Amino acid sequence: MKRHPNAIVNFFREYPFGVLLIAIFIMIVGAPLSAQIAADLPGVQGPTGLAPLTILLTVASAYAVWDQSRHRALVIFTAGLVLGLLALGSFLTYRQRTPDFAHLLAQTIFMAYVTATILRTVFRARIVNGNMLCGAACVYLLAGALWGYTYAMLEVVNHHSFDIVDPVMAKTVDLYDQPGWLIYFSYTTLTTVGFGDVLPASAYARSLSVLEAVVGQIMLVVMIARLVGLHVAHSTINGPGKIELPSDEKS
Repeated sequence: MKRHPNAIVNFFREYPFGVLLIAIFIMIVGAPLSAQIAADLPGVQGPTGLAPLTILLTVASAYAVWDQSRHRALVIFTAGLVLGLLALGSFLTYRQRTPDFAHLLAQTIFMAYVTATILRTVFRARIVNGNMLCGAACVYLLAGALWGYTYAMLEVVNHHSFDIVDPVMAKTVDLYDQPGWLIYFSYTTLTTVGFGDVLPASAYARSLSVLEAVVGQIMLVVMIARLVGLHVAHSTINGPGKIELPSDEKS
């Protein structure tokens, strides 16, 4: 591949999974902040509070899997559907659960497809390079985003599935209006940190939470084992520090 003189362009070309990884980190940092913004601005609630982060994550996800996807038309359609439903729910004067649920469902399906595509690419890779390492990290972190949107969807269907008391404001927080809390809760559950400020209050919420914690640990172990196995195999065949491209991947 011919390198472009611009380093940023080269990064986008060579590390599509790296671009998505940056977007996920922005989501992780921005989700708690979006909850605070929603609390301060009553007009910015629900999906509207997460809109900038959702748009960034959706666009970055579509870009990351564009070259790896077998159905590019499906990527365009699903990503467009997510953004369209987000716009519809954001511009409605009065909050309605149906558009919110439709948007969250579309986002969850899209995230599941992106995660599966990246997972397939990483497991079929013949060499371990920077992009594959970013892809493995994306698979793990996308699980947190996927569960976060699932929690938000559960909150829309079954209000008060989660309980929380904001320690600063000392008041009950409506998670339907501030779904950024659920993204935050998802990542603390995925990493088994569990600060205890957000609690699953329904049987479905508890089941999903424990499932995320278990699946997250299994994913972490499997991904590390796969990457280490690939590295050891190539180091053994080609010698230390010499990892050659397979013949069908040489250009």
